[in-house]
Amino acid sequence: MTNTTSNAKSYFDLHTEGYARLQRVREVPVRGGRRAQPFLACTVAALVGSAKDPVTRYFDVKVSGADAKKLVEGYIGVDDPRQRPLVKFRLGDLWADAFIRTSGDRKGDPAASLKGRLLKAELIDRAELAQIKQYELITRGIGYLNRPREVTPKDGDPFLSCSIGALAGPVDEPDYRYINTIVATADAQHLVRRCVQAIEAERKVLIAFRLNDMKADAYLRTKGERAGEPAASLESKLIHIGLIKIDGQQVFPAAAPAPVSEDAAATEDADTADGTVEAPTAESVQDEPVPAPEAEEPALAASF
Repeated sequence: MTNTTSNAKSYFDLHTEGYARLQRVREVPVRGGRRAQPFLACTVAALVGSAKDPVTRYFDVKVSGADAKKLVEGYIGVDDPRQRPLVKFRLGDLWADAFIRTSGDRKGDPAASLKGRLLKAELIDRAELAQIKQYELITRGIGYLNRPREVTPKDGDPFLSCSIGALAGPVDEPDYRYINTIVATADAQHLVRRCVQAIEAERKVLIAFRLNDMKADAYLRTKGERAGEPAASLESKLIHIGLIKIDGQQVFPAAAPAPVSEDAAATEDADTADGTVEAPTAESVQDEPVPAPEAEEPALAASF
């Protein structure tokens, strides 16, 4: 949570962090006359998975942090892949930008890119890099839990999925980032299942969450006035739930522990969210793509 000088909570943080190479560093011109100032931008090529064979997720970002600007601007015009810096980074306000491909074999198909603001970037020491066995791309925040369901694919193992309406932006007028997730850990699965009854009763279930990996899935809208337009959803894996509130009442953990990790910031955001924002309605997420495989009702653990 971002604070003002009076320590009043003013901003819901949605932060993504990991390791990446910086590329396509450039100044982007802005229309608007003489007073319009160009801004610094770059592509963050984030690494995910085994250090021996990682997957790359690309984020097109505006460089916002003061220290990040000092580091990044030194690489304007550097095109040699061997000179691209490897950094530990933090992004804010992640979102997916949808568009229609205009060329190539997939011309006319929907596509999407991940965007955000680069808040922090630090060069990585080679010794630190050598110790990394698994790259993680972690996103932390708070949001409303929706649509938990057991999915049984025709080919593959069954899994538990859910949607999170993550809060981002000013407290008095936040935006939602809708993230479709696979619940990837046993602890998170247990907690999501305990929330099913409350969600079915249309109660507001607010969670502090941690996700791993992030990608954008593009599709064409099929309903409403914007049918036929490109859109995109964020997709990730839910690996940890640090706090649950139902209709403003904390139900997990039973006694709030002292802040001991970066997840504490998301817990603090959850305190601020009580009574200040409305949970997303079913109508607000109905246009999001839903996996096609057959679904069954989640098996209930002891419900909250």
